[in-house]
Amino acid sequence: MKKLYTFLFLVFTAGIVVAQTGFSTSFDFTSFSSDWQQQTLASDGGWSLFNPYASNVVDAGYPAPGGDWQYAFTSDGTCNCDKANDLLILPGTYSADKNWSIVFEYFFPGTDANVSGEHVDVLYSINGGLTWITITKLDPAGKAWHTAVTGLKTANIQGDVQFAIRYSDNGGQGTGVAIDNLSLVPTDGANVHVAGKIQTDSPVFVGNDVMVQITISNLGDQDIYGVELGVNMEGQTPYSEEIEEVEIPSMTTFTFEYPVSVTSAGLGTFAMTVNPLNELDPTQDDNTFEVVIASVAGNSVQHGILAEEATGTWCGWCPRGAVFMDLLTNKYDDFIGVAVHNGDPMVNTAYNAWMSNSVGGYPSAHVQRKFNDINPSDLEANYLLAKNIAPPAELSLDFNFDKDTRELTATVTGNFLINAISHRFNLILSEDGVTGSGAGWSQSNYYAGGGQGPMGGYESLPNPVPASQMVYDHVAREIVGSPIGVVGSLPFIVKAGEMHSYTFNYTLDESWDPSKIHVIGVLHNDQNKSIANAISQSLLNTGTTDLPSTVSRLDIFPNPAVNEAFVRLNLEQTQPVRIQIIDILGQSVASRDYGMQVGDQILPVLTQDWPTGLYQLQIMVGQDMITRPLMVSTR
Repeated sequence: MKKLYTFLFLVFTAGIVVAQTGFSTSFDFTSFSSDWQQQTLASDGGWSLFNPYASNVVDAGYPAPGGDWQYAFTSDGTCNCDKANDLLILPGTYSADKNWSIVFEYFFPGTDANVSGEHVDVLYSINGGLTWITITKLDPAGKAWHTAVTGLKTANIQGDVQFAIRYSDNGGQGTGVAIDNLSLVPTDGANVHVAGKIQTDSPVFVGNDVMVQITISNLGDQDIYGVELGVNMEGQTPYSEEIEEVEIPSMTTFTFEYPVSVTSAGLGTFAMTVNPLNELDPTQDDNTFEVVIASVAGNSVQHGILAEEATGTWCGWCPRGAVFMDLLTNKYDDFIGVAVHNGDPMVNTAYNAWMSNSVGGYPSAHVQRKFNDINPSDLEANYLLAKNIAPPAELSLDFNFDKDTRELTATVTGNFLINAISHRFNLILSEDGVTGSGAGWSQSNYYAGGGQGPMGGYESLPNPVPASQMVYDHVAREIVGSPIGVVGSLPFIVKAGEMHSYTFNYTLDESWDPSKIHVIGVLHNDQNKSIANAISQSLLNTGTTDLPSTVSRLDIFPNPAVNEAFVRLNLEQTQPVRIQIIDILGQSVASRDYGMQVGDQILPVLTQDWPTGLYQLQIMVGQDMITRPLMVSTR
């Protein structure tokens, strides 16, 4: 998936400036200008621009190198057309009186075994594009972005020069290529290009170091021995460090990592400057790049881990899944288990169709859909791995359930801690304590008799376990949206600090017991097909049924709130009311006594001075306390 942070390289501009000093672009436009030319045999017109800000954006399918996610690409993955000669001709012609360097980032997996010789070339022409000569050929680089540095020495060339990049699938259906952050500059004795990116796509906690990957491209004709690295971050004293062991020959690239300590929470920017120690003219280029990073004050954020188990009553090994799902549910408050049944009376058709196509056998499980098709006995180890990956957004879940009509209205809200692209909300309903009788309700049990060792008591039960002795928990009753999330439930791009909500409506089946239903909000990452975060609440522990007998109504609106929220209470008798607000670290940020109240009351809660985030309202009514989530957005 594309990096979730924004990297602003100061040598780039949003448009194109063509001159004998060269040009730079990060492809931040919606269509190629007339300065760009193409030659192609493909029916789709050749190279395209991926612009996630466009109203009709369709994911181009490549991860992103940084910037604002725009890049140029070509691929026959959708058109399956002739990409044997997709030529993108760079703007302008350039004097052969100078040597020229080209540097750009590229994504070129080249992993399709059916395509022999799929390649990307950097070219030049001295006859107006009639013929092209290869400067360098890029080898497939795997599923990661890399920096390409190439140059043309023009000593034996007369006239003007044009440059181009050509992709060829060699007549098959290739994986394509994407390029970004391209610069064409004259080569001289002291020309460098620097870029940097964060080595994580998760929030960073205050007090921790963030690793910055720095790439220095020597576009000059002299070798570089050592660099000076400067860091300027708001709230701390600027500092610099000389790194003398760096050696960068002419027309090569050097990449290294440098730790920067994060000193404050929020969306912050720090600038890094890289200058060669032996640079002849240190004022020639700024060589500065800025890195935007999201950091969190505390040492934790709301983070639910979703485990989806493929199971069925016909499956003799599936008791293993039930045992480990129960074990982790009881051990970890943020573990959310869902048992997706196959071939028995508890099947949900859509969920089962997706699940059965994503596992190699039964029982098997996914953890956050990042650690996939695992043995249920490995659930805990993979849960712990998933907990180390901080989510891009905190989730809250607010819903109302009408016991008479069985209508559920549930709103999932995300408070985004970092920039995120191509995410979706979803809602899952699961039920505990499910029982039944008749065909399909007895559980096959290969652990019977103890020959396979202990398995949570199943070794003492027969094979099959009669339906009268079976109680099924975590049963997937409904996945309200698509199994891969609801398209359009979030903007294609969400910026750090933004809050977004999506509301689901569903009517519960008459055979389900509302007191045993769990409502699960899910945040999908559609680029890497994983679960970014999840949150679960019991249906009747957050609705009106958890109210004390003296309170007939409780509403909180608006939620999310900006400057002010209101708590509406309908009290059957006169009682003292007090509200305390708790942040995600468990600390009290505000409280207020509203005195003695009775009847239908609307109580204000001022939120304009609170940082954006998830809070808990602890509403004390007499001796009873009711807890409700409240999202606050100050942006």
